[in-house]
Amino acid sequence: MSRPTSAARAVLGLILVTATCLGASSATTATATAAATTTRTAAAIPIRATAATAEAGPATVVAAPPAPSPAPSDAEAHERALRMARELGDHSYFDADKAPRSRPEHGLLAAAADFPATPPQPDTNDCLVQREARRLQGWTYNRLLWCQEIEHETRYEKTDQSGNRFYVGSVWIRWEMVALGSNTQRTIRVFWRPVPATVRYVAWTAPEDPSQLFFGVHAECVQGRQNPSFCWTDQVQDRTTWQAWNTTTQWTYWDIQAPAQAGDSSREKITRPDWYLVTDSRSLTFPEQDRVGHTLPLPLRCDSADYFSIFGRPYDKACVFTAVVPHIQYNLSSTKHAAVARHIRDAQLSPDTTYPIENHRKVFPGWWEPGDSPPNPLHRVEKEGTVGNANETWKDYACKGGGPYTAATRLPPRTPQQVAEGWQCDEYPFRATAEGASSGTWDFSVRWVPPGDNTSAGGSLSGFFWRDRILFVNDPFWVKINP
Repeated sequence: MSRPTSAARAVLGLILVTATCLGASSATTATATAAATTTRTAAAIPIRATAATAEAGPATVVAAPPAPSPAPSDAEAHERALRMARELGDHSYFDADKAPRSRPEHGLLAAAADFPATPPQPDTNDCLVQREARRLQGWTYNRLLWCQEIEHETRYEKTDQSGNRFYVGSVWIRWEMVALGSNTQRTIRVFWRPVPATVRYVAWTAPEDPSQLFFGVHAECVQGRQNPSFCWTDQVQDRTTWQAWNTTTQWTYWDIQAPAQAGDSSREKITRPDWYLVTDSRSLTFPEQDRVGHTLPLPLRCDSADYFSIFGRPYDKACVFTAVVPHIQYNLSSTKHAAVARHIRDAQLSPDTTYPIENHRKVFPGWWEPGDSPPNPLHRVEKEGTVGNANETWKDYACKGGGPYTAATRLPPRTPQQVAEGWQCDEYPFRATAEGASSGTWDFSVRWVPPGDNTSAGGSLSGFFWRDRILFVNDPFWVKINP
């Protein structure tokens, strides 16, 4: 009896963005300068910046007028988001020691998924203080929270009688932006506000009072311009004078919706829109269209998967941020699941010391370490489905004997004390993965562990699947073992 062969995994690469960084090659800088339009966005040196940040200097992106963009294919958008996450080094993790264990704790998570009128704390501040939040791409804190704090420059120009454009000054403003995903609806909420007293007028020579010029912002779905049924936002632009923006402390927000598409009969009904913030500095004396720009497009994924629920409450709609590498962390020092953590660590780092014994060098997927560009992810499958049940069958062969495993190659039987304490057979990769024991591509490991450890680790994995919205097959994830 042979294990079936798994499908090949998608290859991850590099996402391309239109950006120019200070310190880039002279050819790149010259090209960007020649193509520059009126509005540009620069990474800030915020109040919370360190000396190291200031020395690194800001990065600059040229903001082009928003243009219609077709919806990418699911596979293309999926790979592009992971490439972006790897390029940026952004990852979302779930600490198994901190997983909610009770109905009230899960209730708090559910309540947090209903959009508030202001960004939630303390996560928002935890996100904004990070150096990564000052990048042009912002920082994906986790799959339900993204943030950014940058400084934006609006360059003003006029046209002389010969049709030549000339520069008359700039207005700079620093802003904070936060986006919330949802595990209850196919919508994200984007919050924006200026940092008070950060508006400044630089090299102004025009006769107009720059403080009385208008500046507007609104969040928008990129593909919605070409296909309004794919995604949209109902809220209008928030627009006022530079003087007013300099004193406001209020958050404004927009909801971007991405419904399931007509005719999609798949279980998940996945769509993968992109979103950005649109800026508009046009006025009666500066009416040019190129005063409309936008920030870098950022990816998200919306789905209607019907297999997420907590304590009987369904979570059958969601939108999450996908420019992030998801992984679960188990801890060797844990009082809840240390035996399972040791098992996974040994499988990942010392595969040939594990059972069942094979006649080849064993190889395991799913290992994640900071700074790595992790290959060989795990992919979730239905635990009680065809693959999950096959994984269970092969695990039982290795634990109890049967199939190709003999008394010499299977896991040795439990000791009398282990029998008395009810120890259970743990497996890695997990039963609920395509790479589990029945995989024809990867090896697997089994070990006897205390029942409490096995239950705790399994519950944490389920919590990770729920919180990070790990879909069947479509979502690669990894496992990290901490001391």
